[in-house]
Amino acid sequence: MIDNSTPHASAHGAANQAGSFSFSPMKPALSYKEQVQRMRSRGLIIDNEDEAVTWLSNLNYYRLRGYWITLEDNGKFLPGTTLTDIQAIYQFDQKLRLWLWHAIGPIEIKARTSFAYHLGRACGPLAHQTPGFFTNVKAHARSMNGYARERARAERDGVPCVVHNLRKYGDLPIWAAVEIMSMGTVSQLYGNLSTRASYPDGMTVSRAIARDFGTKPFLLKSWLRHLTYIRNLCGHHSRIYNRAMTTKATLLKADSRYDGPKAFPTIITLKRIYERLWQREWEDLADQLTGMVEEQPSVPLAPMGFPNGWRTILRGIRDHDPDTDDIA
Repeated sequence: MIDNSTPHASAHGAANQAGSFSFSPMKPALSYKEQVQRMRSRGLIIDNEDEAVTWLSNLNYYRLRGYWITLEDNGKFLPGTTLTDIQAIYQFDQKLRLWLWHAIGPIEIKARTSFAYHLGRACGPLAHQTPGFFTNVKAHARSMNGYARERARAERDGVPCVVHNLRKYGDLPIWAAVEIMSMGTVSQLYGNLSTRASYPDGMTVSRAIARDFGTKPFLLKSWLRHLTYIRNLCGHHSRIYNRAMTTKATLLKADSRYDGPKAFPTIITLKRIYERLWQREWEDLADQLTGMVEEQPSVPLAPMGFPNGWRTILRGIRDHDPDTDDIA
């Protein structure tokens, strides 16, 4: 429901009824050539105007603006800034998104697998639909609403495991349901698990899943929530470079010096997961990331929170941390 008590002004900048506030008038739309002229007027060096026009025609001006914020001061580009500098940052960000997407994929699949395995074995095939196994009933209902949409879409698309189970059993057991759940749905359900979701010996499902990841529930809950957020940014082609992340991951005590809202803590989180599950694969990912940076040496790394010695940090041997090493 819209709260109409909030003052609004027209697109032409008229004051509200109280006469106390007015929006600025909208600026007119600019042609691509006019956009190039505006960038030049602010000090950007553009050697080839036709190339710049083509680039802008493929990429929205305001999409690109996020990539040059670090290259301007008070609305003017820093002296010597070129269009090539902006292009290098943009191209690096493209590669970084693909790198993150590739790195998160195996984690998403393992989260689905582990969630289905332990919840199904401990609580039954339809435990994901049972509010009693979850702490927040309203949050569980929201998750189920999302799941219902995912299930309906999969049924329309004729996904084999969905069609088979619905025809034979009239419902989807958790081990089939996870195959159509988004990472967000799995993350929400995991983070909402109650201690009532337990094995007969008292081991909670949330702890059993966390053990599969070599960590503890409160950390895995945070990590999955954060990586879902990052995955969604990548899936929508959103900028990672110099972004202030609104959903942060809880870091280990040993990593607290890297904490912050930029991309490096995400990379550290991936490192901690991979070194517990797939150490060799992490070494390959670290090499790929290093190669990406070396291919674009002009791209500043500070806006992503990269510290000095980041190469050594990414390749370093796992530090002992009581939050995760004592998981028994």
